[in-house]
Formats: sequence, C-alpha cells, structure tokens
Amino acid sequence: MHILSKSTYIKGLQCEKALYMQKKHPYLRDKLSIEQRAKFQRGTDVGVLAHEVFPDGIDMSPTTPSQFPKKVKETWDNLSNPGVKVMYEAVFQYNDTLIMLDMLVRDGDKWLAVEVKSSMRLSDTYYNDAALQYYVLHGCGVPLSDFRLMYLNGDYVKDGPIDVNQLFKMESVMEYVVEREAFVAQNVERLKAVVALPHAPVVEIGEQCDNPYPCDFYGHCWKHVREPNFYTIDYKTLYSLAPQPKPKSVAYLNLLLYRPAVPELEGTRPYEEMILAFALQGEHESEGCFVWDCFDDHSRWKEVIDLLVEKLSHYELIVCFTPQNLSTTLLRHEIIQNQTVGYKIFNLFEVLQQAHFYHPAIKRGLTLQHLETALFSETKLFEHSRILLEATSNDLLSYQQAREDLIVENEIVAKTYQLLFK
Repeated sequence: MHILSKSTYIKGLQCEKALYMQKKHPYLRDKLSIEQRAKFQRGTDVGVLAHEVFPDGIDMSPTTPSQFPKKVKETWDNLSNPGVKVMYEAVFQYNDTLIMLDMLVRDGDKWLAVEVKSSMRLSDTYYNDAALQYYVLHGCGVPLSDFRLMYLNGDYVKDGPIDVNQLFKMESVMEYVVEREAFVAQNVERLKAVVALPHAPVVEIGEQCDNPYPCDFYGHCWKHVREPNFYTIDYKTLYSLAPQPKPKSVAYLNLLLYRPAVPELEGTRPYEEMILAFALQGEHESEGCFVWDCFDDHSRWKEVIDLLVEKLSHYELIVCFTPQNLSTTLLRHEIIQNQTVGYKIFNLFEVLQQAHFYHPAIKRGLTLQHLETALFSETKLFEHSRILLEATSNDLLSYQQAREDLIVENEIVAKTYQLLFK
C-alpha cells in the first residue's frame, strides 16, 4: 500500500500537519464546500474533454482504492503491449508513492506524459505536481520522450463545435521536472517520515492555512482561537466608509455570474463571464424585489444589460456583497457607462474587510452565509456557489430554487446594511 499520492504530496508541501491529519485523522476534515466540489467536477469535465486530443485510449481508473495494485500491474502490462497507444489515468507506484497520470501516449519506443489542468495559466503547484509524477515515472523506468502540461487556451473563441486542438495548449516541462528530481526525492522521504510520526507535528496557524489552497483542516486547527460568541469590528473605520450624504433611495443588487471553463456560446472564450441572473430589492420594484434570469437559455444573457441600466438609474446607492469588484463587472458589460445611471456601488464585502470584521463563523471565509450566522444567529441552507450549480442544472425545480435563494441572499445584504448604517 502506498504512503503518498499526488494530492497528499502537494498537501505536505503546504503543511506537514495537514498531511499527517489527512493520513491519520481524515474524519476531522472540514465539510467539502459546494464550491470546492464544483471545482473538482470542472477539472474532471475538462480532463475528459482533453482525451479527444489523444483519442481511443484505455481508461485505467480504479473504481476503489483496493484496485490500485491491480491497476498498477495492468498499466505495466499495457506498456509492453504494442496495441496500446494511449492510456488514461495510468497508475504507477514507486518508493511508496502512487500517481495516476492523466494521459500516457505512445511515442515511438518511448511515451509522452500529459497532465491536464482546467486553468488558463500554470502555477508553481502544477509544476510541483508534474515533478512528482516524473519522479515516480522515472523511478519505475518508464522511458519518456517528453512531459507536458495541457491547459486551456484563453485566446480560443468558440465557432461551431468545440475544437479541442485549439481549446487546449501544451507546454513541455521536461527540463524543469528533471532538474527537480532530487528536490522531490528529498521531500518524499521527509513527508513519509511525517506520516510515520506518533503524533501530529506542531505547526502554528499562518499563511499556509490558505496558500496555495484553503486547508481541509482549517476548522480543526482554528477552533480554539476565539470564543464562540466573540466578534470585533473597527467602528471608526466602518462609519468613515458610510455613504455620504445619506442616500434617499437604496437598492440591493445580487448578480449571479457564470464563467464556464469550456465556452458554451458562440463567440465566447474559456471562463468568459456572463450574467445568468440578478435580484434587485428596492422601493421601485414590484413586490419589493425584482428577479431576472436566463437559466433556461444562456444565449439570452445580454438582454440583461439594458434592463439593468434602466433599473439602476432609479437609485442613488446600490448595495451589494461580493468578493469581486462589481464596479469593474458593470463597466465591462457597459452597464454603468451610461451617464444617466446616477448611482454608487457600495460593496459590503470590501467595507467589512477594511473595518477588520471578525467572528468565528467567518474563519472559513467572509460569505453571506457566515455573515448571517455572525450577525443574526441564523443559518440558511444555501451557498452562493450552490445557487450557480442550481442555475446551470437544466432542471426547472432547481431553477426555481436558485431564484428563491438569490432573493434570500439579497435579504441578508439588506439586513446587514440596515443594521450597520441605519
């Protein structure tokens, strides 16, 4: 049985304690958020599409961990079978370290290794990932002609059916992974020793809790940092950020933005942004809240631009809550370019960050769900990322739930703004 895998190796590079907890106490992991699950699914979907670049391969994916030894043997058998040209998720194990390579392609008497990433740029983590896989492949004696990272081409524009050869770019990292082999070997031994420790290593909370990824054991390590009912806010800063003069007409805006990794609409690029829906709560809206969406037909999304321009023109202040720069989004879509739209965007997310708002409920991130728990002792059974999943589910009942949750989010924004500034 292996000790390390690609994911646990990367986790160990980030934090030795996280690695130990993953191997010895996985039940203490935080619940996987819907956003994280969506990211994993997006990576899976892109990876499957990438198979079309090297089609007709054999899928070596184990269905359970108990199949790893069997799949290692089958992979080796396929290496010596001239009829096998491509393998997906080929399984190798060396020095107690197991990897599953996205694609292994026969290249004469050698093999081309390809790892697929669902992003438009390559990060240090991706290079470390590739270096570990090369270490295992080289240790197993697999002759490689090259090792490449495949990722999305941000310049690709959809024009008809997806052209996978244009959608993806490839970069050789062979020189890099060869140079890093000794570094990987040292880390493999170090991390194996961490797993063998009788107790979790002492690692103080710090930057590694969120960099490069949010830790799965964040809640466990942070649970004793503050008392459960403790919260702080810098009121002096908060009030200095209050809108002046006091606006006569306020609306609360909630935009649902969609950035598909693989472009869906003609003329769009990977991760190009579209507005799937918005909820606007204010005195000029019938029944207090107006909701628009194009859940059933994403190609209609540009209809929202003129509608938003007209709606927002009736208010002096637009209050929102988003980690994104909403002003930039509205400018990009020419929604606030019109001079007749006399309003100001007031982002509660940015304001609370500047005012150093703290509560144990937001240890895992400043979200509307956590904010409501902190300020109003209520917990709604939704996450913004879940609304997006509902909105793209092709299910009428999910569409209705997404609309309802958009309204609920806006109500939380309104309650928070009124609590702090009225």
